[in-house]
Amino acid sequence: MLSPQYVAPSPRRVLNSLPTLATPDPQEARERVSALFCPHDLKALGPRGSVKMSLRTTGAGFGIHILDYGAAVRISPQALETFFMVQVPLAGRAELTVGSTVFDSDPQTASVPPIDRDFSMTWQSGTPQLIITAPRQSLTHAAESLYGAGLQALLHLAPTMDTSTAAGQSFIRAVYDYHDLLNESPAPANSYTRRLHEEMVLARWLLATQSNYSSSLAQWEQARPSAGTSDLVADFLAVLEAHSNEDLTMGDLAEALGVSVRTLQIAVSRETGSTPSQMLRDARLRHAHQLLLEATPGSVSVTDIAERCGFGHLGRFAREYRRYFGFLPSQTLRR
Repeated sequence: MLSPQYVAPSPRRVLNSLPTLATPDPQEARERVSALFCPHDLKALGPRGSVKMSLRTTGAGFGIHILDYGAAVRISPQALETFFMVQVPLAGRAELTVGSTVFDSDPQTASVPPIDRDFSMTWQSGTPQLIITAPRQSLTHAAESLYGAGLQALLHLAPTMDTSTAAGQSFIRAVYDYHDLLNESPAPANSYTRRLHEEMVLARWLLATQSNYSSSLAQWEQARPSAGTSDLVADFLAVLEAHSNEDLTMGDLAEALGVSVRTLQIAVSRETGSTPSQMLRDARLRHAHQLLLEATPGSVSVTDIAERCGFGHLGRFAREYRRYFGFLPSQTLRR
């Protein structure tokens, strides 16, 4: 859960290491955004019929985007079909209209457009939106991992997400952790580190949004531990120690143990008071510690070892390392 003191970056700082696409022409704005997301109609609602569009993006597919039209607009897309989307206003207000139902959106209420129905949106002037997109197949695969089985129906998400809840704030934090990995790293993150962060964003997204599979999730959370729970946690701990140095995510580990990610989360929480993700992170810290002890100063850097162990943000790695060991990784390397 995010602390009350957590403050998200201002819109101007989101993806500020990437180029900004800007235009005052509604036609050009429509073409640029259509090429990134999907075909749509765009109508500027101001008296002059102009916009001040600015867009920064990590690209199509799984990505983060910051979009501001700089004016009140109405957007009428076709059904998304191939990807899911969450839109978080960083200021202002917006509306999502699906059929005859209108859903309000503000910094505490993200909108989640439907994937298989046409819809329309109205953004007020002064409503920059943080947009997260994921291919349909990627979020479906994440849901199968989370819920522990192949989905018997197409995944459908509720049209809004409450970002003020613990689950909603955890999603926002995961998004900004991924954002920092892409925006602040001096060099492109390796594929393993990106995959770890993407998996976390997708899992947090599903946990923060009601869906046609949420009832199953609620049943699992209320269920009593099975007789095999202790064996499951013991097996998990053994796998961690043996394979924490490999390019494995929580989904990979749960699959190897023959359970869903959520089943593993519940078992570990009940028996240890921790989470599988935290325990995996601690195991990686121990692996990083061993590599630092074995390294010859000058032959390798703390950044190299952090990335090798799945940590994409050096400052966060240093804080986690100090929390666990009581001293900085650079001090270990200099021994």
